[in-house]
Amino acid sequence: MATPSGTMAGALHRNSAGITVLSIETILLASDFVSLGLRLWSRRLIKSNLQVNDILIIIAMIIVTVRYALEMTLVLKCGMGLPQKEVMRIGGSDVLFLFRKLIFASDLTWLTLVCLIKVSILHFYSRIFRRTMFVNVVYGVMCLVVAFYIAALFSDIFICIPPRKSWDPETPGRCGDSSVLYRALASTDTVIDVIIILLPMPMLWGLKLVTSKKVALTFIFGLGFIIIALTSVRIRFFSELDPFNITEPSRVALFSSLVPLLGIINANLPAMAPAFNKMFRSSIFSTAASKSGGSSGDRSNRFQKLSEPEIPLVDISGRW
Repeated sequence: MATPSGTMAGALHRNSAGITVLSIETILLASDFVSLGLRLWSRRLIKSNLQVNDILIIIAMIIVTVRYALEMTLVLKCGMGLPQKEVMRIGGSDVLFLFRKLIFASDLTWLTLVCLIKVSILHFYSRIFRRTMFVNVVYGVMCLVVAFYIAALFSDIFICIPPRKSWDPETPGRCGDSSVLYRALASTDTVIDVIIILLPMPMLWGLKLVTSKKVALTFIFGLGFIIIALTSVRIRFFSELDPFNITEPSRVALFSSLVPLLGIINANLPAMAPAFNKMFRSSIFSTAASKSGGSSGDRSNRFQKLSEPEIPLVDISGRW
């Protein structure tokens, strides 16, 4: 018979892996809220209405908070980080059933989060680099991201027929090879990440700015390479999963959580330029800030004033 609910919380002092996961996720979630606050403050500083990319990130913040609650439940109630034998001994089969169900829900929220973040970043690109050809390419990549999300979502839901078998192995039916599926999805996701990161680089280096500013902007827009590295490690850990010890591999959970948590910061950073300029009296991000300012519907204002007079005005709206 399963022991009363909440029993696994009593084993938390032995669950160093679970504590590590929650600690890191808590710090990064707090950082996400700070970065979102700076993003929204930046919009207010430049008297700009919220754009589609802002709204997408706000939605992503809500979902990532829900996912954080799922992760807390997985650690505190289901013993994620502890060996499966110990979880079964203390919590019984009911806890393992709940663990599988929460993992299923967590995977779906992860896919949704990653899609929202990427579409937000791409829409931000379309607002600051307004050359017709570039914007068309951006929207093409956006369609690719959404198409991949739909395909990945249905693949994840229907990896088992019926889907209930994903969290209840006793249900009659069949399941595909989840390890192969996840590696394929992660690999495709990595390729899309590379495309998104490299997309604005030619535009950035075409700006009439001093080299130091170009390098700084390249670093800001290229932070996604850190996420790509995390995704690569995540693929490796997926290949090492033991189907008979599903509760212990907390490294997969940690690296999976790092991707959207850091992704939100990555998406917010270029949009935080006015707040940084206000706080640190710096104009490193002036170009990005000025080009994303103004009303989301105003495309006629193609020239923006930079905060440093010695830097020439740049027309990003010109033709190829």
